[in-house]
Amino acid sequence: RRARLGVEELRPWDLAVNPYRAAALRPYSDPADLPGVARRIFGRLEPTLGAEFQVMIDEGLLDLESRRGKAPGGYCDTLHARGRPFIFMNASGVMDDVNTLLHEAGHAFHAFASHVQPLIWQRHPGSESAELASMSMELLAAPHLARPTGYLAEGDALLARLEHLEEILVSLAHIASVDAFQHWIYASGAGGEARARDEAWLRVRSRFDPEVSWAGLDAERVARWYRQLHIFLYPFYYIEYGIAQLGALQVWRNSGRDAAGAVAAYRRFLALGATRPLPALYAEAGARLVFDADRMAELVAVVEEEIAALREKAGK
Repeated sequence: RRARLGVEELRPWDLAVNPYRAAALRPYSDPADLPGVARRIFGRLEPTLGAEFQVMIDEGLLDLESRRGKAPGGYCDTLHARGRPFIFMNASGVMDDVNTLLHEAGHAFHAFASHVQPLIWQRHPGSESAELASMSMELLAAPHLARPTGYLAEGDALLARLEHLEEILVSLAHIASVDAFQHWIYASGAGGEARARDEAWLRVRSRFDPEVSWAGLDAERVARWYRQLHIFLYPFYYIEYGIAQLGALQVWRNSGRDAAGAVAAYRRFLALGATRPLPALYAEAGARLVFDADRMAELVAVVEEEIAALREKAGK
């Protein structure tokens, strides 16, 4: 990014600049195309997924478009008596809408598949498994973003995939920071002191994000942890996203070797719901729990290799 922007050091605002294009991607103009094209993508991945998403369209189980007075956010919930998922979000015509829908659809497919389990608590796994379903779907669907199946012209689809992979790598550093910071709060003996917390956050972020210069902006950098509601509301909750993202990268890597086999393994994992221990659920999806540097480095290398290939194809 330094080379692309022609700067000697990166400042925080440099991360907000898109180095690949001047304008935001507009993947659709007709709101009906957001679910309609998604249905086509899912059908290309696996016919059953397309059929399940069509059920959601037909039965009015999608509330996607932003409107005046609508609550913010996005989520997928399950109507257990009907065996149906429901997706809520606030679409406004940008690429994030597509990514959000792909993500929430992963949760929806989890709900469809795990409804075969007789008891509600057998259907709902922990966050590590739930997010494996959603994050994997983002990556499995990505190769189909280009028209005629998907939303985008070929060049734009390449950029969307490239940006998504770069964002994943950046997100892992933030997740590690939040987790390390929470451990410090409760284990250091100094977590009850406001100034000590702020200083600890600066140390943690410098450890996991050393490439960006925040010189003269310590107060602004500290304020980032104030915005992370998980720290205040759900102690020690956040590392699950990192665990799931590393699992999803393995599912995605498998799809590069055997696309049909990876999707089949993914669907077997979905159907298990919460009926197996976490390592067994990940194994069914074709993944392992990753906590060591060597395996993480291996996955990061695969992502960086794909980023380089996408840049070359896109002429960037």
